[in-house]
Amino acid sequence: MFSVCLLGWPHLELDGHPLNIPRRKSRALVYYLAAHQRPLARETLLALFWPDAERAAAQQTLRAVLHALRTAIGPSLVTEKETLSLATDAEVDVRLFESQLSVATADPALLSSALELYRGDFLDGFSLPDSPEFDEWVAGQRERYRRLMLRGLTALAGQHEQNGALAEALAALDRALAFDPLQEDVQRTCIRLHYMLGDRAGAIRRYDTLVKLLDEEMGVPPMSETRSLYDAVITDTLDTTARPQSANSRPRSIGTRSSHSRPSASTALPFTGRELQMAALRASQQDDARRLLLIEGEPGIGKTRLAEEFIAASGAIALAGATHELEKGLPYQPIIDALRDLVTCPEWSTLAVRVQSSLSPVWRAEIARLLPELVGPIFDRQPTPATADEWRLWESVNQLILVLATQHPIVLFVDDLQWADSSTLGMLGYLIRHSAGAPISLLAATRPFSSRSPLASLVQALTREDRLHRLVLTRLEHNDVVAIARGLSTTFAYPLAEWLQRNSEGIPYILAELVREARGAGMLSPEGTVNLQSLSSSPVVPGAVYSLIQSRLDRLSEAARRVLDAAVTIGREFGFELASRAAGISESAALDALDELIDAGLIRSLGGVLFAFDHSLTMEVAYREAGEPRHRMLHRRVAETLESMSHGHLETVAGLLAWHFGEGNAPQRAALYALQAGQQAARLAAWTEAIAFYEQALAGTKGTQRLTALTSLGQVLIRAGQAVRSSETLRQALTLAESLGDVRAIDTVRLSLVESYLPQARYAEAMALAEQVRDTGLPESAMQAELLWGTASSLEGTDLGEAARHLLAADALCEKIAPNDLVSLAHIRFERGSVAAQEGNLSAAVALYRESLTAGQHAGNREAALPHLVLAHNNLAYHLHLLDDPAAWSYAMEGLRLAQENGLLGLQPYLLSTVGEIALGQGDLGTAENRFSQGLAIAEQLSIPERIAGLTANLGLVAQQRGETATAIHRLSSALARADALRISHLAAQIRIWLAPLLPPHEARSVLAQARAIAERGQRRLLLEEVERLESQLQHA
Repeated sequence: MFSVCLLGWPHLELDGHPLNIPRRKSRALVYYLAAHQRPLARETLLALFWPDAERAAAQQTLRAVLHALRTAIGPSLVTEKETLSLATDAEVDVRLFESQLSVATADPALLSSALELYRGDFLDGFSLPDSPEFDEWVAGQRERYRRLMLRGLTALAGQHEQNGALAEALAALDRALAFDPLQEDVQRTCIRLHYMLGDRAGAIRRYDTLVKLLDEEMGVPPMSETRSLYDAVITDTLDTTARPQSANSRPRSIGTRSSHSRPSASTALPFTGRELQMAALRASQQDDARRLLLIEGEPGIGKTRLAEEFIAASGAIALAGATHELEKGLPYQPIIDALRDLVTCPEWSTLAVRVQSSLSPVWRAEIARLLPELVGPIFDRQPTPATADEWRLWESVNQLILVLATQHPIVLFVDDLQWADSSTLGMLGYLIRHSAGAPISLLAATRPFSSRSPLASLVQALTREDRLHRLVLTRLEHNDVVAIARGLSTTFAYPLAEWLQRNSEGIPYILAELVREARGAGMLSPEGTVNLQSLSSSPVVPGAVYSLIQSRLDRLSEAARRVLDAAVTIGREFGFELASRAAGISESAALDALDELIDAGLIRSLGGVLFAFDHSLTMEVAYREAGEPRHRMLHRRVAETLESMSHGHLETVAGLLAWHFGEGNAPQRAALYALQAGQQAARLAAWTEAIAFYEQALAGTKGTQRLTALTSLGQVLIRAGQAVRSSETLRQALTLAESLGDVRAIDTVRLSLVESYLPQARYAEAMALAEQVRDTGLPESAMQAELLWGTASSLEGTDLGEAARHLLAADALCEKIAPNDLVSLAHIRFERGSVAAQEGNLSAAVALYRESLTAGQHAGNREAALPHLVLAHNNLAYHLHLLDDPAAWSYAMEGLRLAQENGLLGLQPYLLSTVGEIALGQGDLGTAENRFSQGLAIAEQLSIPERIAGLTANLGLVAQQRGETATAIHRLSSALARADALRISHLAAQIRIWLAPLLPPHEARSVLAQARAIAERGQRRLLLEEVERLESQLQHA
């Protein structure tokens, strides 16, 4: 018989003898199959165990693994064409454990026997470092079996107590508390059992220990029930005749109260007073010009209700997400939540097939970066891009929504937009600008926001572009309140409306709370009868909403209040397990508490184990009531619980852990996760959020960790366009690296510092630092130093010969120390080609661009080589065009195709400029103008200043050829001002040459003199030839 033991340290046995399977991944496959009773699809296993391998290679590896396993365990492994499983006669401890616990029994011996199977945590000590998905699954299973063990031990204790075996009952509960000592209701039972065993001193010691534990971990005293028990122990008045609840009752399942997920028809108020706003939303939905529909108003005014009513009436698939104040530093969280709705919508299986067939692999890879759970048997895994690009990520979401919209109208709704992170706002703006013409509605709701907030910047930009429709909700009019009152009580509508209006002031949320209060106090019956005497005597409540919510909180039991406080700390939406464990009560007590909170209308079920607060105002009142010191402790408790629950996949919750530990006044513990969260944000190109996380990490790190945080922060600041701050940060990192004597880190920081100097045109400092790395750094750093030195010299433009020498040195070093690094070779040859082109040596430039192209095409890491490959196509096409070579067009179009198919949006303006110039040279002004305009639109959206200048100049040339001299002068002058401000010497000289023939002779001579000075300083032969030709024409004019 084949036996698999997964609880505790895993091991295998065949016919009673230990079985050794050498390869870790082969053992993991057996463990995974053993934990599942049903056969598993091969595709599922390929995605889990070999996620990064090509499909054919992964299949071959799986076949080899299965061959070895069949040799080891024979017929115990069942292999079908599409599925794998273990034979039905295989003995697996977790299956026995779960099946025996599921059988109701009053026999403690049978239950004890089942619990003895739990020899330790699931797959204790086993992991797969190269398969985070497997480790994540293990962590989930580990927590599940721990919960089953807890339930079993609690049930066993109850059985022992019923049978009078008090010592055995206490021992079982002590085992349960070893998992989590903060289960106060379990501790309370232990105190009672100590007393019943005659161990009064033990009961007192346990109570004292509990008091200290609750104070240190949660900042709360014991519940009144626990204190009353202690008083009875102290006074020796505890009633020991009361019998515990029968242990035969099975634990209730979580989520059985799903009927509370939405207000019922009897409790939800009529939707009224928003007819004009609803009509405006419907009209905007039919408008071809895509705008963001922004619903604005104070808290409780009904923004979310209006959005939900609109979505329900639209018949569209709703992708809904919300930003949360506690999660505002997590990049793209509301977009991620909205896309998660896809998996749960009834149409997903059909839509997934459409996505698979219509969405390009490059966009699917980006979506997987944002939302790995969408990857599965239907939505194939794609290689993840090596470099983060926020524009590519945004376009992937845009492409996904556009594909979905071909099958069904889509509404994307983001609630509480005032708390959105900068990356989410950037993506939302991008989607608004690129979804025109498709049946897509973009909807958001927000409270009033500061004029200096990131949301204000988006609103201003969209207003200028006429891409925003603002709907400001005001309080309900008296007639609207009368209509609501009439729906509640036809006979007493007017006195009820008067009372509601006086107390609510027309705020829908307070209206709903008042109706709830009236029903609970007996002032309003379900049939509509109103107790007028009670109504008239009910005073107008100052601060009505706070007082109403506060009164509901005061009526809660202590256990319910514990769960509520923990949930407030977690956020607007929360999971059962995290809330119950953070609250410090058992699963059974937490379930009772949730039922109480649902019945009180404070939370609602989202289905399964997820719950949400009814309104953010409830959270705000509960937070203020608990107080700041208590919440600091709760943040730390939530962080520690989440840390324990997420073992094996901590990186997925690093941002939350950093936030909770930070709010819990534990900066050192927060720092480690802030570093991880910063890296996660950087992988999503969410630069603002990455910067915030790295800055948080700096507050709690020292030594090498602080060096990592400073270096990472400096590098991200470069990508975020904050070069000055980057330089300051990297200088701090350099000082620290030098004090630590870390030579490799010194080189890394110095090279990053060089990169930060280039956008600031601090070329002399960049070249001096590159020289220092070359002369004193590690040999492998010298190549990068020469490359950056040559690039800086080329950009400065004063000595192209020096630039060429350093790039040639980088080329030689590449061939010497990294001959197989074709990505670096492609980059170096490209830069050498650019210098040759500036010198006017077009034949050499073309040859170098061809070599760059060849290196990029043969590079093993195609993803890293792609930018150089695309740019080589572009520059090769442009210079072939200057040589009147007809092949220019095909190279340009191939480069444009590569850029578009691989989501390299930032490179497309360069290619569109080249395609436009070729068309312009052929006299096709319409195509040229169209391509230049497309490129300029992308450059402006992505803020690429150099390309904005270049493409504006290109459009000036179109105007010139059309004879529109005034327009041409305006565009070229505007482009020249930009080029001069950016200190782009070559482009500035070229624009002056284009501009000169359009100006009066004396102005033309001045402009040409400036162009000559730039060309002579940089030894730009072709530019000098053009200047001389124009100067000659002026002399003979």
